[in-house]
Amino acid sequence: MHIKSNSSNGKIEGMNSKLRGFTKRAFGFKTLKNLKITIFIALGKLNLTPA
Repeated sequence: MHIKSNSSNGKIEGMNSKLRGFTKRAFGFKTLKNLKITIFIALGKLNLTPA
């Protein structure tokens, strides 16, 4: 891919690695919804500071 488009897949691989870590710890979540919320908070770059 790098030769044709002169880009790297490093960002995607990094995110994939983080997602695999979440799914390995997923045994602690009671529902898939809770896992999804955790992923969105960690990877979504949400600003959670009070207004």
